[in-house]
This record gives sequence, structure tokens and C-alpha cells, in this order.
Amino acid sequence: MQILLIFSFVIAFLAIVFAIQNTTVTPIRFLIWETEGSLALVLFIALVAGALISYLATAPGQIKQRMTISSQRKRIAEVEGQLTSTQEELHGTKEQLQQLEEKSQTEGVEQSEESSPMEEENPPRSSKLPSTGWAS
Repeated sequence: MQILLIFSFVIAFLAIVFAIQNTTVTPIRFLIWETEGSLALVLFIALVAGALISYLATAPGQIKQRMTISSQRKRIAEVEGQLTSTQEELHGTKEQLQQLEEKSQTEGVEQSEESSPMEEENPPRSSKLPSTGWAS
């Protein structure tokens, strides 16, 4: 930042020196308009006109870029909100899963304690369904 400030002061100093050394009256003609003015003033007006034209030429692109950045920031905020709600939902689902696992473990322990010798003698039935004989 300081380098830019120093550079600006150097340019301003050089412009002042240029204006002091170039006080010659110069005729200015543009279409049907004709006048006289100092060379420094003519060059300063040309510089300001050029800066204004370049600003006006780049302004639409800068405005479009700012609008794009603004809409992207809004979209980022929206997506971050969705991410937060999804993370909260995931956390709640994990808690429910842990509760269900704990519940199934306690029920499994209770069932194994309550099992009778009759159940242990009979092996579990196969989960296969009988064949219907229909070709698939």
C-alpha cells in the first residue's frame, strides 16, 4: 500500500513539473470548434477524457462481475445452510441408530437368558421358500 502511495506522489510531482514547463498557448481545433489553451491544460483534459472513456468501457463488465459474485455468495450461504441442516439430521440419525443398537443388544441378552432347553434342541428353520415350479 505504501509503495502505491509513493508511486502516486511521484507521478503527481512529475505532472506538476510538466505543467510548469509547458505553459505555451496551443490552438485547439475540433470539427467546427476552435480555441486556444495551454499545452498542459490540453493534455490534462485529454488524460481525463481517456480515463473517463476507459472507465465507461469497463464498467459493464465490473457490474456484471459484482452481480455474479453477489449471487454466488447467496448460493454459498444457502448451500451452507443445507449442509448444516443435513449434518444435524445425520447426527440425529446416528443417535437413533445407537439407541436402536443398544436396545437390540439388551433385548438379545434378555432373550438368551429366557431361552428354554426346548428351543435349543430345535434348529432354526430355513428361510427358503418352497419352489412353485414356475420357470422364471
